[in-house]
Amino acid sequence: MNTKKTLDHQTFRRLSKIYSIALGAIALFTIGGQFFIQQYLNAQIDDSRIINISGRQRMLSQKLSKEILLLSHDKNKQSRSLHVQELKATLDVWKESHEILTQYNESVEDKDQNSTVITAMFIAMQPYFDTIYQNSIQIIDLALKDDFDQKQLKKHLDAVILNAPFFLKQMDAIVFQYDKEAQQKVSRLKNIEYVLFGLIIIILIFEFLLLFRPASLRIKKTISNLLVSRKKAEDMALRAEKLRKVQEENVQELIALTKAIDQTMLYARVNESGTILSLGSRFAKLLDIDQDSERKNFTDAMNLGEVQKNRLLDLITQNKGGVFNEEFEFFTKSKKKIWLDITILAVYKESGISERLVLCSDISKRKEAQNEVERLQAKQYKEKEELQKSNASQIVEAQEEERKRIAKEIHDSIGQMLTALKLNIESINLDNIEKANQRIDGLKKLSEDLIQGIRIATFNLTPPELKDYGISIALQKMAKELTKLTGKNIIFENKSNFDQRFDTLIETNLYRVTQEAVNNAIKYAESTYILISLNLSDTVLSIIIDDNGNGFNINNIPSKPHNKAEGGMGLFFMKERMNYINGRIFINSIPGEGTRVILNYTIPEVL
Repeated sequence: MNTKKTLDHQTFRRLSKIYSIALGAIALFTIGGQFFIQQYLNAQIDDSRIINISGRQRMLSQKLSKEILLLSHDKNKQSRSLHVQELKATLDVWKESHEILTQYNESVEDKDQNSTVITAMFIAMQPYFDTIYQNSIQIIDLALKDDFDQKQLKKHLDAVILNAPFFLKQMDAIVFQYDKEAQQKVSRLKNIEYVLFGLIIIILIFEFLLLFRPASLRIKKTISNLLVSRKKAEDMALRAEKLRKVQEENVQELIALTKAIDQTMLYARVNESGTILSLGSRFAKLLDIDQDSERKNFTDAMNLGEVQKNRLLDLITQNKGGVFNEEFEFFTKSKKKIWLDITILAVYKESGISERLVLCSDISKRKEAQNEVERLQAKQYKEKEELQKSNASQIVEAQEEERKRIAKEIHDSIGQMLTALKLNIESINLDNIEKANQRIDGLKKLSEDLIQGIRIATFNLTPPELKDYGISIALQKMAKELTKLTGKNIIFENKSNFDQRFDTLIETNLYRVTQEAVNNAIKYAESTYILISLNLSDTVLSIIIDDNGNGFNINNIPSKPHNKAEGGMGLFFMKERMNYINGRIFINSIPGEGTRVILNYTIPEVL
């Protein structure tokens, strides 16, 4: 058989001719239409730029008028020079834009593409442009002179102001005309596009009806039976292969899941009465039950107490579809105590029979940790309680010592002075005037010592200034009085002019700790200079006590003295007082160089 006469060769030749004719016609028509459209677009390529330049001309004309007015009213030589530069730059841009528009209008006029309306508008606008430009040049020349004629300037200014509205109006008309003509061109191009698109659609419909459709019908008729048969065979083979793969994957996943659950989870399947249907290998090992042995009740397999056993049986038998979860404690065959978190779910089969799925989690470690936490908390609470008792005992002892000290001070100093005063008064003999005068002078000195002793004793009590005026005034008063009483140089500085009031408890503790620090510097450090500084930041009130005394080694002071002989009682109670008001105390001391005590109290936020 001749190859040229075979069916496939004839079909190929016929289709080649049809597609060549169809595609050739579409290609020729598309190329021709595209060439015509590109020619039309080239004529419009500068429209947007020219409209933008013409629109900018309106703005520049207004800017030019504004700068000329500013220049005419400016008397300062330096600023007038700046206005001249800005005006000159604006004028140059304005002239350049006008020349661009004129040149463009002339170029398109030569091509017979511009309307006579725009040409007439440019001719009508030219006198206004020339007048404004010439007068602007004159104004710039006059402004550059040191002493220019205001009359000449006003003349040119009036000319610019007079012609500016006409120029602006004519420029508006030109912009609108440009825009109008551009829209008309776009509209014509749009119509041409519609015409070309319609012709292409007509050609495609013609080719489809006369060429493609008959050819496709013949091809479809030739190969339809083969395709249908082949498609059916492929579909059947594909579905069979997919089903086989899915079945194999499901079987493998089920095997792996069953194995993982059996080895890792504690689970069991029981019926409605609690009889074990199946048991995981790990759970069976934990309960010491043979998986293949005779089935028994799940609650019997669990070594539970009677109460817990009844509770677990109730959860299994009364479960009607919910999920129940409780914790149970049981003992293994080796008497090891284990805590299990048991969850029971109801599972319903198609036959209507329901089962229970029992899932257990070993929470023994969590329970042990919880018990340990509770034990540690109880121990910590007990230690804290003992510490508070010890601190309270120390405070009571310190208060008692303070009472004894005050009583001893009154007895030893004030009491003795009063006794001496009484004896001296009784021993005065008015018959001997000279000895009587000596006795009276001694009584005066003794009275002064008595008054000073009473002041010292009473000053250690709460001063009235603390209650009436607050911590700042009280500390200032303390520094002043102690300077008088002791002869030491004690200075108080309120660096932030602090005068805020706090709760009485806060102010009293701050005062007492400061008083204790100052008394320590006077009694033990043998200081000659003590500085009390009070400073307030955004959230912290700081009181700093500096002295130039002997200092001491902080490491030698015990954190909690057991008796008065050890020393450090004053420092201990200073810390306790600051802790009581949620404050902090810092002590820095160097032997031979002095001591610094810092008290920080955080001011609570006001809601």
